[in-house]
Amino acid sequence: MIKVNVDLQRCDANGTCAALMPDVFQIEKDGTLVQLASEVQDDRENDLEEVILCCPMGAISRS
Repeated sequence: MIKVNVDLQRCDANGTCAALMPDVFQIEKDGTLVQLASEVQDDRENDLEEVILCCPMGAISRS
């Protein structure tokens, strides 16, 4: 499993992560980001890397 980290102080909730991994990230009606899962399966590493690279605020990381 890969741990998914979100720095909510940096996040501007633009929705890129939710569009790429809707089972992990969701934008609420009030415009805030909700992290639905704190870990993803190892076989989703490429999906997570895309989300990390596409986050304009650099708010998403892995460990």
